[in-house]
Amino acid sequence: MKKILFAVDGTSSCQKAAQFVVNFFGDREDCAISIIHVKTPIMLYGEAALAAYEEIEKKENAESDKLLEDFSAIFTNKGVNVSQKLLEGEAVTEVLNYAKDFDLLVIGQSEENFWNKIFSSNQNDFSEKSPIPILIVK
Repeated sequence: MKKILFAVDGTSSCQKAAQFVVNFFGDREDCAISIIHVKTPIMLYGEAALAAYEEIEKKENAESDKLLEDFSAIFTNKGVNVSQKLLEGEAVTEVLNYAKDFDLLVIGQSEENFWNKIFSSNQNDFSEKSPIPILIVK
C-alpha cells in the first residue's frame, strides 16, 4: 500500500491541492492518505504575555483543529478515509521528519506574494530537503 502525506495550511492553493488529491488518489484502494498540519509555537514575552498565553494557545489549537477537520471533510465527503496529525514547530522541519515513513509528500504551490519573491517559500524548502518524492499541486 502506498502511503501519501498531504501537508495542509489555510491557503487557497492548498484547497485546490486537496481537490486534486481526492480526485487523483481518492478512489485507489492501494493508497492510504494522511493529512498533517504544523502550528507555529507561540512566542510571547513579559508578564502580560504570560497572562494571555493560555487564551492564545486555546485559540490557536481550536483554529488548527478546525483546519484539520475542514480538510478531512473534503475527503470524507467523497468517501475517502484519512488520518490526521497535528504537530507544533517549524513547518518544513516537522513535516519532513514525519514524512520519512511515507511514499509521497503532497503540498499546495506557494502563493505568489511579495515576501515569497524576496525570501524563499516553504515550497522551495520542501522540494530541496524532502527525503521522499514530493508532488507540488498548482
